Amino acid sequence: MEKRRTVILAEGSFADFGESKTAYGILRFIPETVVAVIDSEHAGKDSSEVSGLGHGIPIVADLASALQHKPQRLVVGIATAGGWFPSELRKIIVEALENGLEVVSGLHIMFSEDDEFRAAAARGGGRIVDLRKEPENLPVGTLQAQKTDAFVVLTVGTDCNTGKMTTSIAVVREAEKRGIKARFAPTGQTGIAIAGSGICIDHVLSDFTAGAAEKLVLEQASASGVQLIVVEGQGALAQPVYSGVTLSLMHGSLPDAMILCHRAGQDLVEIVDTPMPPLTDHIRLYEEAMRLVKPAEIKAVALSTRSLDEAEAEKAIQQAKKETGLPVTDPIRFGAGVILDALCADGLKKVPLYKGFQS
Repeated sequence: MEKRRTVILAEGSFADFGESKTAYGILRFIPETVVAVIDSEHAGKDSSEVSGLGHGIPIVADLASALQHKPQRLVVGIATAGGWFPSELRKIIVEALENGLEVVSGLHIMFSEDDEFRAAAARGGGRIVDLRKEPENLPVGTLQAQKTDAFVVLTVGTDCNTGKMTTSIAVVREAEKRGIKARFAPTGQTGIAIAGSGICIDHVLSDFTAGAAEKLVLEQASASGVQLIVVEGQGALAQPVYSGVTLSLMHGSLPDAMILCHRAGQDLVEIVDTPMPPLTDHIRLYEEAMRLVKPAEIKAVALSTRSLDEAEAEKAIQQAKKETGLPVTDPIRFGAGVILDALCADGLKKVPLYKGFQS
């Protein structure tokens, strides 16, 4: 995201990580851009008191209070189920646009197609940015991502909300610290809000989802000297509601390696409430799904331990290591070094396509 002074709209949801994951992502990775958070339930507190993130950033009751901090943009920090927007918050968007702010939304509904919002923008000089709006003329996927020199990594999950985006960014930042030229390829609204570009894969017609993933890899690889590209995963093969987008990302990005992301202690798959399979079953499923196109392997496990204390987190990591035989860490709590070590173990060497797909 361009370094502009930002106020985050998280009204009524800021204490809920799941509902405010866009807010939390911005506060974790680019807190220096944030001047205030709007949530009347916690007004007067510091952001870190509620979220554990953004020390020194005030929570305010309304837009009028936020404007005192001279923001240039308002980012919708909530991520509702189905991407709908609460009607009671519409007046905040109108006021922001009338005050000349750029309004950034990652919801499924397009603010730019809303007559009331467009009229407010025209009156006040505000600008509307819909992060989920897909690019025009997307191609179908045709295995072009294999032609890149960069080593491509895809984060995959055991479910939704397992830390695929945070793991992706953490690995890229760790690589940059080591002098490896790395790029992050965002595929969801929060990743795009942080990086400033990308394609929301869940808003693309199914015929073109693999092509969108391919396009992202090619774009990131076009920068000079790129050695590592980490593609943000979505959904999970074991999550029946969103498995389609997961497979499209796999076949479109053609990863040379994958990182499995999992929430420690999760017993049921979200939404459908089916039993969570063992990590070894997820690993086998992902590797088998890739094998007939490109035999990429899971190289490490990123374990989200945010609900555990440090001793419990260490125990969960050791259990996952024993179960999978792979390097395991929580990249936010303990850093992404263990994961990057696993990726670099073979020198970031490209994996060839399955021989039946070689040109």
